[in-house]
Amino acid sequence: MNGTCYNYILTNLLSDDERRVITSIVDHIESGKTKVGIKKIASENYVSTAFVMKLSKRLGFAGYSELYYMLANGEARQDTMSNPLQQLVDNCTEEMADHFCDLLKKHQNHKIFVVGAGFAEYVTSYMVQRLAVCGFMVFNHVHFYDYMIFRQSSARQNTTNIEPSLIIAISQSGESEAVINDVREAKKQDFAVVSFTRRADSTLAQLSDLAFLVDASRQTLISAVPNPFFGKVLLAFEELMGAFFREKPNT
Repeated sequence: MNGTCYNYILTNLLSDDERRVITSIVDHIESGKTKVGIKKIASENYVSTAFVMKLSKRLGFAGYSELYYMLANGEARQDTMSNPLQQLVDNCTEEMADHFCDLLKKHQNHKIFVVGAGFAEYVTSYMVQRLAVCGFMVFNHVHFYDYMIFRQSSARQNTTNIEPSLIIAISQSGESEAVINDVREAKKQDFAVVSFTRRADSTLAQLSDLAFLVDASRQTLISAVPNPFFGKVLLAFEELMGAFFREKPNT
């Protein structure tokens, strides 16, 4: 299924019936046929036309026709656009995007952490909420040490109470002490590390299993204006999540 449809699923958490309706519309669009009517879509998916209209309005459209044309226009835009991730992430490759998706799939039933400091905390807060809405069990920097609780075993040795998982770290300089400490602690527990940073030679990038370089530079002036780093990280994350949901039915 195409990215436009999954962006809607990702944003609105559609029910199974609603997902089938959207998928059916998109399949007709991709077949290149003329516009399919609401009655046919309803019949194909064993729902009423009222159900399709209600879905259209819940997604913010005036009705079925507006939903259909939005999906159709989205398909046309996708056919003409270059890979937006490559415009946002300087070192991005298809293999890196696939690796990110594989890590999410592998750890989707584990506790995932997203950490950052300073302005990056606003980005991590968004990522935490986005992942949570999508069904992941995810926590931010504040919760990291709360969940890395240690208990004494019979041998009176400290052991962690969570299994290896994934940590996503954001640091413009790649040298934020709080972030580096979290990542190092996570790596001790065999966590995979995904990072977003500007510097390929930074400590964070070197500690990462997968480092996305955004607005890459050897110098990072925090007070520089304009500073596109954090905005690009959010957009890149959204593109990566879109890639994850486009691949998900094949898992």
